[in-house]
Amino acid sequence: MFAANPLLAFLFQVAWRVGLAAGIIFFTRWLAPWSRRRLHPILLRTALTPALITLAITTVYYGIWIAAIMTILGLLGFPVQAVLASAGVVVVVLGVALQQSLRDLAATVNFLLFAPFKVGDTIETNGVTGTVLEIQPLSSSILRADRKTVILPNGQIQQNGIINYSKVGVLRIDMIFRISYDDDIGQARQIAQQMLDADPRVLREPHPVIIVLELGESSVNLGVRPFVKAQDYWQVEWDMNERIKLAFDAAGIAIPFPQRDIHLIPISDQVA
Repeated sequence: MFAANPLLAFLFQVAWRVGLAAGIIFFTRWLAPWSRRRLHPILLRTALTPALITLAITTVYYGIWIAAIMTILGLLGFPVQAVLASAGVVVVVLGVALQQSLRDLAATVNFLLFAPFKVGDTIETNGVTGTVLEIQPLSSSILRADRKTVILPNGQIQQNGIINYSKVGVLRIDMIFRISYDDDIGQARQIAQQMLDADPRVLREPHPVIIVLELGESSVNLGVRPFVKAQDYWQVEWDMNERIKLAFDAAGIAIPFPQRDIHLIPISDQVA
């Protein structure tokens, strides 16, 4: 029947394609929200931040719609290849215009894959030291000790490197105490060791190290290097600086000021 009537065959083909396109639209209207609902609780169990979870869900949602629209255009006879080519040109133009943003996004992907740091870690980067509050698609938020929040582009963080104070969970505190040349080095070392042993926050393993770093111009520089948990780093350093100083004072161990020997030449000697 359709072969005898080309117009009827054409109308049937158009109706079939339109009906299939309508079916794809209705199916996509169910699939896209369903995927978003199903994906959200799964991503919540990962280490992704809320901003990245939102980005991933939004990408999947609109990706499904884009795939459906391209399929419908093909069914209705539109030149899909030309549309894809035009989209490719737009992507290239946007890529050139958004080079920095793409670099930041690539850095974010690298952070997620290799996890050089995560939310809650204390890091140092770009001259900023603080706790990571959030890793966003293009930047990261870092809370400094003075409670100021610093926003840094992820590409800049990756380029300049990161010092992660929380990665291993144990840190060494490097302190220097200067004592007089007249004081007993062994006594000073013993006092410093007693202060470390009395603090339960100082780890027994790795064992604290107390060494003579150098013989300075005005003092013997004693290095005191205990190991502590990352979260105790600053407080132990502050406490030890005070306690060891007070213990040295009580034992009569002096912390000398810089000294210089000045030789005065009489004017008569200069003239001669």
